[in-house]
Amino acid sequence: MYMSIAMNAPGMSFTPVTCEKRLPAVPCHIEDPDLWFAESPVDLERAKALCADCPIRTECLAAALERQEPWGVWGGEILDRGSIVARKRPRGRPRKDAGSNPAAA
Repeated sequence: MYMSIAMNAPGMSFTPVTCEKRLPAVPCHIEDPDLWFAESPVDLERAKALCADCPIRTECLAAALERQEPWGVWGGEILDRGSIVARKRPRGRPRKDAGSNPAAA
């Protein structure tokens, strides 16, 4: 938020006036912000898709990489520990495929 001063002519008093820097309509400011930090790989892929046409996508990603953001979707990419990852795997162990388990046969 930026602050400026407006002068009132009759008494010449000063009144602080606030104005926010206006960003273009970007998906992460319109949609639920939690989507960009979701645990679910499906939700993270949705956030990435929403970033696809964002006008500040390149700048967002560059800034996130510079800051080494620990996690989340930034500039249409998933970051984990400051690095881009192709996709997020769900938590926990992968399920065993019943067809590949010899004991199940």
